[in-house]
Amino acid sequence: MGTCKFCNKTDKLISRTLSICRNCILTKDWNHVKPHILSVHNKVRQQEELPERPPKATKLNVKLKCNLCINECSLSTDDTSYCGLRNLKKNKSGELPLPSKMKGYIHGYLDNNPTNCCNAWFCPSGTSAGYPEYSNHNGPELGTYSYAAFLYGCTFNCLFCQNASHKHFAKRNLFDVDIIADQIYKNKKITCLCYFGGTPEAQLPFSINLANKILDKIKKQDEKRIMRICWEWNGSGNRDLIEKCVQIAIKTGGNIKFDLKIFSDKLNIALCGISNQRTLDNFKFLAEKYFGTRKNLPEMSACTLLVPGYTNHEEVELIAKFVSEINNKIPYSLLIFHGDYQMRDLGITPKEQAIKCLDVAKKYLKRVNLGNKFLLGFN
Repeated sequence: MGTCKFCNKTDKLISRTLSICRNCILTKDWNHVKPHILSVHNKVRQQEELPERPPKATKLNVKLKCNLCINECSLSTDDTSYCGLRNLKKNKSGELPLPSKMKGYIHGYLDNNPTNCCNAWFCPSGTSAGYPEYSNHNGPELGTYSYAAFLYGCTFNCLFCQNASHKHFAKRNLFDVDIIADQIYKNKKITCLCYFGGTPEAQLPFSINLANKILDKIKKQDEKRIMRICWEWNGSGNRDLIEKCVQIAIKTGGNIKFDLKIFSDKLNIALCGISNQRTLDNFKFLAEKYFGTRKNLPEMSACTLLVPGYTNHEEVELIAKFVSEINNKIPYSLLIFHGDYQMRDLGITPKEQAIKCLDVAKKYLKRVNLGNKFLLGFN
């Protein structure tokens, strides 16, 4: 049970960490509730030894400017980037080298295809979609692997994070791009590379370089080998770089998954610490320009985690309507939530909430899927 500090309501669907209900976030004077919300995130960030807000060094003190994501950090020698990956003070002492196009903080492992990826219900690894151009299997790619590239660092601060280990990295997680490219290329059973995290935006140059190096190796050998490249992200990245990513995904049979966590900017700041304005802008830009350029194989999708008490059917309707106004054939996944990180007390998405969200999404979109159904006891 949590209690809202603004309306004094006590409910099992109010996060004890956040201590404010959805209604008060949206209806109370924002100047009144925002300081409380930011103080919650600041406390969480302090526990992780991460900066409370994106650093903005003065012009005289700027040593590094980063434009990879919405935060656009300006670092002095004493600053750490919001994602935690760039720290000039530590770098100078040799404790934590900076990520780059050539080196990335990554944990890679093999997943059996078809994986539990949010897009497996429409992509070549789990279906007959894309055969024979983007898959050698007329059906699920049994016996093959996806290389799951877990990238450390994140541009948001989601209180419900399902992969909070992205915040904890060390020099042993820094790998040379050529070594990983060679490993992936040599394993002929790998048919796709999927970047997730954290979120790839914090290391986009590395992920793009790794993808291109693998594809160049395949091209030079004149092979007919399938290698799809996919990105799963929160959508806050640099416009020029995310466009390069979607172009790679399209030509290889891969796709881009946007986590449209929330539609309301106030709710996104409350749950994730950062505005979602660039996420929505980037989704609209890429969808309008690239969705539908391939036949019967979606280039991108949207996904929403159904956080109990916060991401309700009203929020899903706003997201579904936003997506449908671009193209109602864009795939949309709803995911059942399980308590994690700072929101362990919320439990699993109530079945009633999940069904209501699924029904409202189907009013606007032609391709809607409910993921993690096993958590509700569904087959």
